[in-house]
Parts: sequence; C-alpha cells; structure tokens
Amino acid sequence: MTLSASWALQQAMHAALIADAPLGGFVSNRIYDRPPPDVIFPFVTLGDMEVIAADTGEGLGVDAGATHRLTLFVWSRKNGRRETKEIMSAVYEVLHNAALSLPGHTLVSLQFERGSIGFAGEAEAVRGQLRFRAYTETNP
Repeated sequence: MTLSASWALQQAMHAALIADAPLGGFVSNRIYDRPPPDVIFPFVTLGDMEVIAADTGEGLGVDAGATHRLTLFVWSRKNGRRETKEIMSAVYEVLHNAALSLPGHTLVSLQFERGSIGFAGEAEAVRGQLRFRAYTETNP
C-alpha cells in the first residue's frame, strides 16, 4: 500500500538521522515529527510529505509504488546562518542517495531536490528547509 510505504519511509529516515554521529554532534537526538513545547535548539523536524501513487499503466489496480516528496526543517537560534547550513549539510549527507530498509517496500531512490534558509521571526530562529524526493515500490 502506498501510504504504508510513506510511514515506513518516515521511520527509516528518522532512524538514519538519529543514528548519524556527525548530525548528533549538532542536534543530539532532537529530531522530531512534532517538537515538544520546551524544545531545545538546534533541532530537526520532519515536515510535510506528499505521496503520489505510481500508475502501472495496466489498469489492474496494482499498487506498484509511489513517489514521495518530503520536507525537513532545521531550526537554530545561533546568530547568523552558519549552524543551520552545517546541520543542513549533515542531513543531506545522511539522506541523499541513502539505501534505507523499508519493511514491505523497496526504496528505489532518495534524492535531494532543493533547500532554502531564512529567518523565522515567530520562533526568533533561523529555519533551513530541505526537500527530498523518494521513489518506493511495494514488495510482492
């Protein structure tokens, strides 16, 4: 099922990010689906995810796979953008072309699409955004 692949992908990405020592040097284990109210900066959040079912072209209703567009956010309160960019680079190194294991599915590709960085006034923070695209297939 396409949406079960989405959940498996999110879990695998989170596990890979938590396990990475260089990224952990910046954010420890502060990688959240939704951060707690008393969050300590810097941290990473898993943002929006869009899932687009693949069309097999056979009209058989076969769940062949899906394209996933994933957004991650990096949050920092350091003066300037350096820390945010360093954390974004660490996230990139973990996820771009990663070979993650997804129960019931195969991750065919996971690639960085784009990033941006700016100030988030309401949080008095610098926010970096990374966008990835993944393609998964359902195992037979």
